[in-house]
Amino acid sequence: MSQMWAERQRRTNALVRRIASHVLKADADSSQLFGLCKLTWITNAYEGENPAYIQSTKIPALSDVAGIDLRQHTLPGAASLVSAEFGDPGLESLILAHTGFTNFYKAYRNSARLWVDANRSVLTDIFRQAHLLSTDEQGQRLARRIAALPPIPKANHPNQGMRPDFLVTPVCFALDPRLRFPIINGAERVQVLLRRIGVVDSTATEKYRALVSLIGRGGVKDAADLDQLGLADQLDLVCDENEHLRYLLEEQPEEGDELPSKEEEEVERLQQALSGVQRRVHNRMTNQLRHLLSRWTLLEGRAMNCKYDVLVRDYDRAGNDLLIEVKSSTDPSQIRMAIGQVYAYWHRLNGSTDEIHCAILLPSQPVNSALDLLDWLEIGVLWIEKDQLHTTTDWLCGFAINSPRLL
Repeated sequence: MSQMWAERQRRTNALVRRIASHVLKADADSSQLFGLCKLTWITNAYEGENPAYIQSTKIPALSDVAGIDLRQHTLPGAASLVSAEFGDPGLESLILAHTGFTNFYKAYRNSARLWVDANRSVLTDIFRQAHLLSTDEQGQRLARRIAALPPIPKANHPNQGMRPDFLVTPVCFALDPRLRFPIINGAERVQVLLRRIGVVDSTATEKYRALVSLIGRGGVKDAADLDQLGLADQLDLVCDENEHLRYLLEEQPEEGDELPSKEEEEVERLQQALSGVQRRVHNRMTNQLRHLLSRWTLLEGRAMNCKYDVLVRDYDRAGNDLLIEVKSSTDPSQIRMAIGQVYAYWHRLNGSTDEIHCAILLPSQPVNSALDLLDWLEIGVLWIEKDQLHTTTDWLCGFAINSPRLL
């Protein structure tokens, strides 16, 4: 998964919570409850300017929650009508953004509507409690109630049932004001994570408790970040003996008197401490890179001997990670320092590998002599110009091109 995907999940939470504040304050009917479920769904086509999930899934879900037939409308038209129906202008922008995150099993989509109708009273209470969650203990009790619901029957195969948490926990995630209710469904990444932490066959309460305990470790700040851990290559964020070697990249401060810099301790041994201006530039560049590479999972190092700036997971979509050191100046001394850092950090993370995947992010294109040195050392060079990532390194050209522009 990626930070972009986590942000999509957070947008879904914002949308579902806002709609639920209108729907759940009255006696919601089963269609509205099913609509809340469906707002968490996608299909295989969920990206691009006009992805198929909008007409097949999102607009029908909006029809259900608002009680309006929107089938002939585009998304902008539907957003306007739903916002007007609820008397909530702020809904429009949330509806227009890409939302939904779970590709719910097609064989159960129709029967799930009937199941929601049959369990309407209990689901209404569960959804209302999820919308008001304030503690993990309350969440545990909800997880236990969800697990006690009857299975969801498969269409034309009533003896085959799906576990209710596969449908309901994504909705509770989307209703939780704290964004701490974990998604516990049949997705492979979820099952891999449950197996890794030893609770795949445990009770719903034990799964909930084990998953929530991971929030706050390795930079995992909420259940959206937690869902990224389900990918096998992210498990070391919370399962390594030294978890500070890998950490989800966070926004860096650019203003104020306290401007931390991970490289400051090393710099003090080699030259005078970095000025506040240089630290602001460094952190601003790191934040720009974080947004440019939002399609990837980004990590940062916090171990005392491995405080790298950015690690891009699977940057080439071939299983290789890219380690990037950020420098606020193209001064030769800064580049020389970065060379030593990327080699040391790479070796600390990966040992004596046959090849390295390291790069330096600079504020502008360096002089030719610096480019020649980095090329000889097989270290890539990157810089940001006109809100776009640039490089002269052959093996980074595709990576830079595929990075989106800054908004």
